[in-house]
Order: sequence, then structure tokens, then C-alpha cells
Amino acid sequence: MQFSQIIEQHKLINSLIDIAASNRVSHGQMFFGEEESKTFALALAFGQYLNCTNRKVFDKDESLIKEDSCGECPSCRKFSVLSHPDLHLVFPNAPTKKVETKNSSDSFIGEFREFVLQNNAIISLNDWYSFLDIGNKQGAINIRDANNIIRNLSITAYEAKYKIVIIWNADKLNYDAAPKLLKTLEEPFDNTIFFLITDNRENILPTILSRTQLIKVPIIEKKKEKESHYLPLFVLWIRHCFLFKTKFDSIVSFIEKEIIPLKREEEKQFLLLATKIFENTFYYNIGINRDSYMLENCDEKFKNNFPQFVNENNLEKIYKEIDKAILHIERNGNEKMIFFDLSVQLGILLTGK
Repeated sequence: MQFSQIIEQHKLINSLIDIAASNRVSHGQMFFGEEESKTFALALAFGQYLNCTNRKVFDKDESLIKEDSCGECPSCRKFSVLSHPDLHLVFPNAPTKKVETKNSSDSFIGEFREFVLQNNAIISLNDWYSFLDIGNKQGAINIRDANNIIRNLSITAYEAKYKIVIIWNADKLNYDAAPKLLKTLEEPFDNTIFFLITDNRENILPTILSRTQLIKVPIIEKKKEKESHYLPLFVLWIRHCFLFKTKFDSIVSFIEKEIIPLKREEEKQFLLLATKIFENTFYYNIGINRDSYMLENCDEKFKNNFPQFVNENNLEKIYKEIDKAILHIERNGNEKMIFFDLSVQLGILLTGK
């Protein structure tokens, strides 16, 4: 992966080049930003650049970026297919039919390389779970992953200047693995650089955050296809929420038919979009149109009536109910019960009854 393939982030790329030029590359760096910001691709390109033996330097009139990896030296060629012996990839994983126990990132490294290369390193957690076919399981970075990191880094670099460790979705570190990683960040191995990647920085342990250089990856303004897919589902769901007093069976039927078929990560994404819609609607109500009204293209009746039910008295409570539902989904709770309870609670909060 070269910087030139992710040119939308040219300002940040140039700052990373400046950091490398001044020998200020921290041994632990936390890239945080939305999945659409191409955080994984950026970290991978930076790792390739740092180990490139024949970097390209551009004239400012011919390129938006100052430099790039050559893409042709032995190191770049191995990075481009994720096969460099000094590149270590760690990512959320779970038991599958292929690996039923003692799973780790090493168990699925072949699948992960294929997944990344198929998607040109522009990857999302939902798509990875679908590719890995873990069903409704929640992936995690476990203690075996942490032990493998330590074992791999204890060996001298094979051929590169730096050993690069990319931990994708570092917020998925479980409680057993996190302390081991923390110790490694406190006492790093020589010539080792950690790139931790997350789109959920709030779930990273403060002790880990404090030992990394934080790099905020700007949002690339691009409407997600899944948002447009989930909007009609949101409208149908809210209409059923308003029926909480009289048509329980209708709510249950809707959940079974429309919600349960989604994977857990998709259910979480749907609820996160719901939070965004409620917030957007509230700002629309008070005349602060930070973005265009998200429900602008919905049917006229819903678009005109729904905003009157979202106000300063119920918005925070709505947030709390959705956050609680997401937490229960992450803990593998009963999806039907989670969404039924949430639907009733939202019906109460929206109607005030």
C-alpha cells in the first residue's frame, strides 16, 4: 500500500512524512477515525514507507504528497502482499468451523491477507466478520494474540529497519490481552513500531492511550451505502415503536422478520445510525442544520410528523436506551428481547405516555 493510493488524506500523510524525516516516529501510535477514513490503509502505507529502501521524493508542483514508498524494492513488494516477515497483523477473531478452539489472529492470517488485498486495504469490521463467517459471534483480540505479539517481537528483525505491528480495531482487546500489550508498550522492543487502529477510541484503556501518540484521521466526506439501506428500516421500526400500547405482536413480528436476520455487528450499526438520526432530527427542530436533514427523502407524512416527537426532554434518555441495547448485543444477549424492550421504551419516550 502506497500513500498515493489514499490521496484523500494528503495533509495527514505529509505530516507523517515530516515526523519520519525528523526521526520522531513514536514506538506506539494510535490512529483513530471513522472506518471510511481509511485508517488501516494509512497505517499500512506508513509502515511500508518507513521500511522502503528507495523512497520517492516529489516536486510540490507534481504531487499533493511530498514523498512515497517506491513500491518496487524487496521490502515494498512484500508489504504490498502483506507477506513481509517483519510485518505483524493482529485483528479481531472468533471460533469458526475451521478453528473451533484456541483461535488467534495467526489462525486466520491467510484469510485476513486475502480479505485486505481483495478490498485494497479499505476494510470494515462488519465485512471482515462476514468474510470470516463467524455468524453472530463477537470477535475479540485475545490473550493468545498478545502472547504471539510478544513472541514474534522478541526475535530480531529479519530484514527491515523496523518491525511493524498493526493492531486493527484495538478497542476489541479483551481484558486478559490488554495488560500484556500495555507492558510491551511500556518497555518496547528495539526498532519496533506499534500502529493501533480504532474507530472507537472511548473503549481503549486510558493507560494504553497515554502510552501512544494519538493521530486523528479526518473523516472523508462520503455517504455510506449502508446508511441509505438502513434508513427505510429505521422508519418502519419507529412506526412499530408507536404501536407499543396496542400491537405487541406486530412489534415482535417486525423484529423477527427485519432485525433478527442481521448479524450482531449490523444490529449495532443500525442502532448507531438511529442515534445519529435522533440527533440530526433534534438539531433540525431547533434550526441548526449541521448536515442536511437525514430523513429528507422519506415519505412526507413521516418526515413532517416525526420531528415533533424528538425534543430536549427525551433525547438524552433515548441515547441511554440505545446505548444499553448496544451493550447487551455486545454481550450476546437475546436479540429479540433486546429490541422488543428497546422498542417499547422508545415508544414511551417518544409519545410521553
